[in-house]
Amino acid sequence: MLGEAGFEAFAPDWPGHGDSDKPSSSTFNYSQQAYLNGLREFADKCGIKKPFGLVVQGFVLGQYGLLYALANEEDVDRLFILNTPLALNSKLRPELAAYKSPIPFMRPGNKPFDGIMYNMMGSPYAMMEADALVYGKPFKESPAASVAIAATMDQLDWSSLLKAVDDGFRTWRKPSLLLFGANDPFVDVKNPFDFLDSKRTNMRLVTATAKLGHCPQEDYPEAIQDTLESWLTGASDNWEPGKVVAS
Repeated sequence: MLGEAGFEAFAPDWPGHGDSDKPSSSTFNYSQQAYLNGLREFADKCGIKKPFGLVVQGFVLGQYGLLYALANEEDVDRLFILNTPLALNSKLRPELAAYKSPIPFMRPGNKPFDGIMYNMMGSPYAMMEADALVYGKPFKESPAASVAIAATMDQLDWSSLLKAVDDGFRTWRKPSLLLFGANDPFVDVKNPFDFLDSKRTNMRLVTATAKLGHCPQEDYPEAIQDTLESWLTGASDNWEPGKVVAS
């Protein structure tokens, strides 16, 4: 949709996820720094014109995207945040929290990860079977997809990650927009308010009236298209916080 509107857009799958390669931990260790390096190399090799606008969403990898913006401020001129847990008291969603269980035998380890249910559970809408099969395809094709999830979670220090994001964005000055679907069972709408309470930056939270869940860009992309375009052109830079969008 962004392409049809005249914008150049890239929506890569992170290493180990989706249609991207799923390297072994010996060549890609699935750490925070490995992911940040991978995104930087992707942007360079694709020749993405810098600075660019960055959109992030979701657990763990969403926060890694935010850390990328902090580490590469010269490359990112604006930021769009969709349903990414930001508050310091944010909890991992249950499927991911299981990997951090204090009881070792309760951890999933390298058992098959249910990619279909993981994506379905965050949406307020029924998912088309064809879409569900796409989400499940990487896990059906190779156990490496499930191993990548486990390796990522093994490397994760959730509390430290939340703190790094919170501390880093206290001095963030790039135009940024936060839009959170209110029908997200994993990230409460109060979450971004708690995060912004300690920030005096150029970050604006807008309100969506459309029924959006954990992945607004997939639940109802048409509803957020105008907001995305306004953000990309800079029209949203003068919006008042709390503006009603995505109707």
